[in-house]
Amino acid sequence: MLRFFSYRFIGAAYILLLGSSEVLAHANIDVITVSNGDQITGGVSTMSAGRLSLSTDYAGTLSIKWREVQQIDSRYMYEVRLADGERIYGRWGANDVPDQLTFHSAGEYRQLDIDDIVEVRSIEEALEDKLDLQLSSTFTADPNSQALVLSAKGTYDTRGGRTRFSARIDDSKTVSKDNENRVKQTSNASNFSLYREFWRARGTAQSYRVLNAVYSSNNELGITHRASLGVGLGRYLINELGRELAVSAGVQGVQERRSSCEDQTATRHLSTTMGDTAIDDTTLATCNDSELFINLQWHLYSFQDLDMDILVTSNAYPSLSDFGRVRGDLELLVNWELFSNFYWTINARTEIDNAGDRDNTSLSNSDFTLSTGVSWRY
Repeated sequence: MLRFFSYRFIGAAYILLLGSSEVLAHANIDVITVSNGDQITGGVSTMSAGRLSLSTDYAGTLSIKWREVQQIDSRYMYEVRLADGERIYGRWGANDVPDQLTFHSAGEYRQLDIDDIVEVRSIEEALEDKLDLQLSSTFTADPNSQALVLSAKGTYDTRGGRTRFSARIDDSKTVSKDNENRVKQTSNASNFSLYREFWRARGTAQSYRVLNAVYSSNNELGITHRASLGVGLGRYLINELGRELAVSAGVQGVQERRSSCEDQTATRHLSTTMGDTAIDDTTLATCNDSELFINLQWHLYSFQDLDMDILVTSNAYPSLSDFGRVRGDLELLVNWELFSNFYWTINARTEIDNAGDRDNTSLSNSDFTLSTGVSWRY
């Protein structure tokens, strides 16, 4: 049932993406002037991680280094986030001052230093334009193994905040031989997450409120069903062009299915007694717990001589009701230009749960995935 639901979720996301591509409320009529004097016409969507994203009719989506931008001429509304946390709303204006941009907000023109602008977002009215969605799938197979990965991620921007969401499904099958016969092993995991930031209506936004919701399953960790919903507070500790560090923390409720709703110390004694005996899913209890959540996001990037983009996201969940239990996850994304047009990429994720083997001692307390490679772009 979970796998069926997951595939339907991905299918619906593809339909949504195809349907939204028909509507373009933000016409590609913005004009960007870069440092060498060239002018590029398109639709400015966002500036993040030192890159300005520009949609064009003739070359698709272009990525322009932010420090190369000299002027933006647009009639559309934008939100600009500054290094001191201030968020201002308005329109770009004509400008002839080097390394500065003119922005019209609240009835006045302001000169903004390029290095003080951390992020730019286009404030759209149509639902299709507020949503940024990316979908991907990979499939690998050989005579002894098969692996399928489906993923979706995106953002939904409004003036008062941002919603990040992601979905990932991993399904693999392997066949190995022992002394007697062939042994088939299957592994599957899924994760659906939603993270919402609520910003202040005016002024600085170094601090913000958060809503955090996650659903996951992972047979390597013995997770058949886990859903959580929590609220908390977050703050930007570092907020500069080139590096950001944000931390959020709060309390959340958790529901999951396991052999017993007693704390993990007592249940571990039961699993030791039972050994590797598999537990029938129909006998599992639905348990409701509470726990803390601590989220850290560190982003380091540079798009000058050589491109570099490193993003680290980590979560820790110490339990308040399941005594002694701590779980968490860590994800690393790296895209590093070693020399001209030659890139090294890493995508690594690990998940831990010190009570992962309490229902069955043959299960693991951790699970990880890793992909890395090099690429040449021309």
